[in-house]
Amino acid sequence: MYGLLLIVTVIAGLTPIAAGAATTELPPLTLPVFRFGLAGGLLWLTARALGLAKPVPRARRGLLIGLGILCVPVNQLGFLYGIKLASPTHGGIAYALVPVLVFWVSVALGRSPPTRRMAIASALACVGALVVVLSTQQNSGQLTTRILTGDLLLLSAAVSWSVFVVLSQPLVKELGAVRTLSLVMLIGTASQLPIVLVDWRWFELATFSFSQVTWAGFGGLMFLTLITAYLNYLLWYVVTSKYDVTKSAIVTNAHFLITVLAESMLIGGVLSGWGGVGVGVGSGVLFAGVALASTGREKEPVEKVRLTSQDQTACPSRQ
Repeated sequence: MYGLLLIVTVIAGLTPIAAGAATTELPPLTLPVFRFGLAGGLLWLTARALGLAKPVPRARRGLLIGLGILCVPVNQLGFLYGIKLASPTHGGIAYALVPVLVFWVSVALGRSPPTRRMAIASALACVGALVVVLSTQQNSGQLTTRILTGDLLLLSAAVSWSVFVVLSQPLVKELGAVRTLSLVMLIGTASQLPIVLVDWRWFELATFSFSQVTWAGFGGLMFLTLITAYLNYLLWYVVTSKYDVTKSAIVTNAHFLITVLAESMLIGGVLSGWGGVGVGVGSGVLFAGVALASTGREKEPVEKVRLTSQDQTACPSRQ
């Protein structure tokens, strides 16, 4: 079962790499329609096959629509364009901050009190992330306006996903995580369609041709869709039925290390020289902050779930 936990972590770490390949050749404003339309449809069919389909209470429909907009148009604008402008490593680093961001979103919404432990964890995570970002740029070039814009977009994506995780909990408890995420993806895909029209009229889709897409771009899209948005979510479902959610999160939130290593192997230069030392030190500090944030949460009884029962686990951190 530990192998399954490793697979979940590796997939999460390779997701920014796949996003980099996809956004290099595919329009980022249109890509989410294919990604979440297909993944959402597959999750919907899976929920029905597993007997997890439940009607949405009328009082929750407005929340569901809002979550769909937050999860797809808002989140993916930051994630995909951020990856395109910055780098996969920066995307992995941004999402490594999600455990800290989720806590502070809960504080902002009055659902959790601020704690000294989380203040320390936040400081460690932010300092570590900054060191990694600056160290990677030491080897790849100057910190340009383009990269800074990409980093801000990636940070906005991590924040929007953290808000989604917090706000989605009532629906997750009522409908189950698989059912909730399938509906969120499908609603989000529908809300992305007007943006596709704008993309077709004024932006990249206007000059886009499928004949220009190579196996790398198509493979990146398929990885984001079938492996990350569909398969890895179901794998996380199984992992949380076997392990404590908090302990599992500590391991899987180390996925940014996979991203750094993968980008270094594919592109080169990221871990060379003093930049490599900075990445190592920064990664250690960042992971210490993430681990402290994860273990610092209030302990709750861990409900064991099975694929044929109501899923009460929280939505995982996904790009």
